[in-house]
Amino acid sequence: MFLVQRRPCATCIYSPASPLDLARLEAQIADPRMPGHFAGYRACHHAPPDSGICCAGFWRAHHDDFDGGQLAQRLGLVQYVDVDCLPQEDSL
Repeated sequence: MFLVQRRPCATCIYSPASPLDLARLEAQIADPRMPGHFAGYRACHHAPPDSGICCAGFWRAHHDDFDGGQLAQRLGLVQYVDVDCLPQEDSL
């Protein structure tokens, strides 16, 4: 199964309010041989380390732009999850 966060986390880099340079972050995983395609995907930073859970924002923007996303969709192996191992700001 290819695990994808169901909803963007509270600090998703794909949020319109994110102060991060999204183009620079996406360039880190871009496929140098195929413009507009990615060699991998962005893992959700609110998921446990090494869980491999795909960022909901990345998935929404680029689910057809990387091999793993294309294959998971074609094979019916996309599973949406609700995993958040970081505390929410309002609960601190």
